[in-house]
Amino acid sequence: MTSLTVRHPQLRSQLLALRDAYAQPRPWRSTWQLASTLVPHFVLTWLTYRHWNGPLWITLALLYANSLFLNRLFVLFHDLMHGSMYRSRRLGNLLGTLASLLLFMPAHHWQYEHNFHHASSNDLGRRGYGDMPLLTVREYHALSPWRRLCYRVLRHPLFLFGPHALYKLVLFPRVVANPAWPARVKRSVYLTNLALLAIFLGLWAAGLERLFWIQLASFAISTPTTVFLFYINHHFEQSQWRAPAQWNFVDAALRGTSVLIYPPWMRWFAAGIGMHCMHHLVPKIPNYNLERCWKESPLFDQATVIPFRDSLAATRLRLWDEDKQHYVGVEGYRRG
Repeated sequence: MTSLTVRHPQLRSQLLALRDAYAQPRPWRSTWQLASTLVPHFVLTWLTYRHWNGPLWITLALLYANSLFLNRLFVLFHDLMHGSMYRSRRLGNLLGTLASLLLFMPAHHWQYEHNFHHASSNDLGRRGYGDMPLLTVREYHALSPWRRLCYRVLRHPLFLFGPHALYKLVLFPRVVANPAWPARVKRSVYLTNLALLAIFLGLWAAGLERLFWIQLASFAISTPTTVFLFYINHHFEQSQWRAPAQWNFVDAALRGTSVLIYPPWMRWFAAGIGMHCMHHLVPKIPNYNLERCWKESPLFDQATVIPFRDSLAATRLRLWDEDKQHYVGVEGYRRG
């Protein structure tokens, strides 16, 4: 299959046309998305606070319901930091930074890592930016039996969307993991930690510290779903990974990401993240324009469409076979 490249004049003109036609935010629509997410979130947080000493099942049900709104808020935060929801980059960053405090996330650290993800997704030479740990068949074969076992545990859904999700979204953002990060990114980590500490101390001084723990518990419950939503957009049977010499971002967007069709009730909470192919190609398109872009642009006729009911099969795809150019499970590797 021929690799697509943005250097092709016709394709470049198509991308510019997509940007002009669909990367047009509507401030009232973006504001309504935020309001319709935040208001129920705050109401559920208060209800959880009021019922904290009531029946456990009610508390757990409220925490889970709240986690769904935090899933949606995370996607909207993602869009704000892409600058796709408002024409003003400054306003988007400000609102994204405020939203990030509800998600325990250093906004500009996340933005920095996520931009690397867009610039390197499905590049075998640049793994590790906003994606899941992935080995090729050859790399897995070269491991000791103990390290193979560790990799299988890491890639098992119960670990990947459990402890790993908590680490990725709750613990990892707390530290400066790379001394080479720009000062702005390091500052984002430090200031976010200080802001969260100040919020906790303020609530504690007012006797309302339980609100902080409710927020943290709701977010922790949301992390498996958040990680899963992003995971299944990149891990599917037809997905293509390229060696560095063959990689380009257009090819990675069209053949390394999918169009995931959610059930109607899930679509609202996912806030358009299933339209990942279009998002990776033109990140400035607001989430509410992505589906229209997909349906109207022939460029996406070749995009892989996956019904949500088929998405669980993606959790079995744990190795990349460089010779056969497709995913395999560990079981398939053993048989091979």
